Amino acid sequence: GGDGATILVPDIILKECLHALILHQENCQSNFDFFLRVDSCKVGDMYKKGATLKITKVKLNDLHIIPVVLGDALQMAEDEVKSKSRKIGLTNIPYNLNLKGMECKWDKIAPPVDSNEILTLIIKAQTTALQSTVYSEVLTKMEFIYGDVKKRHPITIEKLIMINSLGQLKNEVLMKFSELKWVEVFTSAIRSFIARWYLKTNEKGRNYLRELPELTESLMVDGTINTVISGTAKQRELLIFELQAMQDKNLLRYGYYVSNTSVLSCYVTAIDDYHVHFLDGDQGGYTQASKLLKL
Repeated sequence: GGDGATILVPDIILKECLHALILHQENCQSNFDFFLRVDSCKVGDMYKKGATLKITKVKLNDLHIIPVVLGDALQMAEDEVKSKSRKIGLTNIPYNLNLKGMECKWDKIAPPVDSNEILTLIIKAQTTALQSTVYSEVLTKMEFIYGDVKKRHPITIEKLIMINSLGQLKNEVLMKFSELKWVEVFTSAIRSFIARWYLKTNEKGRNYLRELPELTESLMVDGTINTVISGTAKQRELLIFELQAMQDKNLLRYGYYVSNTSVLSCYVTAIDDYHVHFLDGDQGGYTQASKLLKL
């Protein structure tokens, strides 16, 4: 429904990956009362059932390359996972949940222009055969109405504000370590304090901020188009008019959600090293859009 994740991994590391995800699943349930569905399907099995899977890469900018997936294999796998509720047995690997590197340091982010809004969209072609043609047309219309990826991007450096409440810091620690460690809460608070100074005064910190929008996943194609964009209500009305016309021709289905802010989570190995950022509309933008898509 847009708010999940699909990871393609070789068999040799499948058991370890599932183990790590199950630890995360248990943590989500115990600390946040949130059920995270975890399971796996073999690509070969999807092929045997007639599914297609095409993968390529697109360079969005000088820093970021995104995967583009067409076909119905991922959708078939998702449907299969949702239709069963088997318990995956844990391996003998010790319980060692550690999501160090996952950061939730940024507060809700206002759009670049104060009069703008955040639009979260999920677009699904009616048939696999139509995906390439339909998505090309949709992205062309989107670019004509909103501008290119950079122009419609919801994140700008000027609107980034770090979290500073105790509740937000506690949630970050609970997400990463499965139990509330006050040492980690204190460490996280200190890191936030230092980061404010570092990002403003240090060249590496300023580079991190400059790179952040370009390394944020605002457009994903995984058999559907999932995107978070910023623009005016008028632009949204024009785009929805175009999408509705295509839906009326039985070319696609779509769902969308409008919010005033977006939310950002980040994976950061080091401020001066690798970092990637995951974006959603506020109030569960992708989840809300998927509800409309499924009507």
